Amino acid sequence: MGANSSSISELPENEYLQKLSGSEPISENDPFWNQLLSFSFTTPTNSADLKLLEEATISVCKSLVEKNPRTGNLGSLIKVFLSRTKELKISAECQNHLFIWQAHNALFIICCLLKVFISRMSEEELQLHFTYEEKAGPSSYGVECEDLVEELLCCLIQLIVEIPLLDITYSISLEAVTTLIVFLSCQLFHKEILRESIIHRYLMHGRCLPYTSRLVKTLLYNFIRQERSPPPGTHVFQQQTDGGGLLYGIASGVAKIFHRLEETHQYLQGDVRAWTRLCSVGPSNILGELMPKEIHLDMRKNFPV
Repeated sequence: MGANSSSISELPENEYLQKLSGSEPISENDPFWNQLLSFSFTTPTNSADLKLLEEATISVCKSLVEKNPRTGNLGSLIKVFLSRTKELKISAECQNHLFIWQAHNALFIICCLLKVFISRMSEEELQLHFTYEEKAGPSSYGVECEDLVEELLCCLIQLIVEIPLLDITYSISLEAVTTLIVFLSCQLFHKEILRESIIHRYLMHGRCLPYTSRLVKTLLYNFIRQERSPPPGTHVFQQQTDGGGLLYGIASGVAKIFHRLEETHQYLQGDVRAWTRLCSVGPSNILGELMPKEIHLDMRKNFPV
C-alpha cells in the first residue's frame, strides 16, 4: 500500500499491492515489505466501508489466489507479520508506535486476503497457499504448510491474551480477533457439513491448546469491561515533520526506556530488596510484568508517554 496510500479509492491501482499479487516471488527479507506496510488510512469500522474495501481490492485478491502457488508471497507476508510480533509486548509497554503500526498493517492485509481465499477454496487448498518451496524436489512441497498455519493461529491467540489492551494496541487486538473469526468461517462457504476441520484441529489439539482457556477468559473479560474504542488511527505511527522521520521514532522509544529506568533507579534507591529483584529479571521483562506494580503505576501516572 505504501506511505502515500490514504484512502480506499487508491487501492486498485496501488503499485505495492500489484507487486504483492504479481508473478514475481518476494523474499520475506525484501525492503518491499517496509514500504507496503507504511500505509496510514483508517481501516473500516462499519459494513458499508468494509464493502467498499472488498470491492476495491477484489482484483488484487483474485490475482494473488491465481499466482500465489507459484510465488509464495502470501507465506512471505505471514512470515513478515510473525517477525513483527516478537517485540509487540515490549513495544506496547514502551509506547513504541512503529512496530505496532506495521504489525497491525500486516495483519490487516492478511485478514483481507484470507476472507477471499477462504470463500473460494477448501481448507486443504488453503493449506497449499501457506507454503512455497523452491523446486528442490517433489517431497519438499507441502512440508511446512501446516506449521505456518498453526504458527499464525498460535501467534494470533498469544497476541490477544498477552498484549496489554491499550489505545495503541486496540486496533491490532481487534484485527487478531477478526482474523480468528475469518479462519473459523470456512463452514459458511460450504453446503456440506465440515466434520473434520483443519483449523479446529489446530486450535483443539495443536500448539494452540495451552492458550485456549486463557483466550476464552481474555475475550470474556474484555467483553465485560466494555472499554470504549480509542479514536480511529490511534495506532498509526506519526512521522515527525522536523526531519526526524522513522529514526526519530526509534530513538524516541529508546530514550523513553532509559528515562523510565532512571526514574525507577531513583525510586528504588532506598529499597535494596526491590532493586535486587528488578536487576535480576531479563531486559525484555524489566518494564513488564515483573516490575513492582506500585512503581509501574507511579511511572505511568507521572510520566505518561
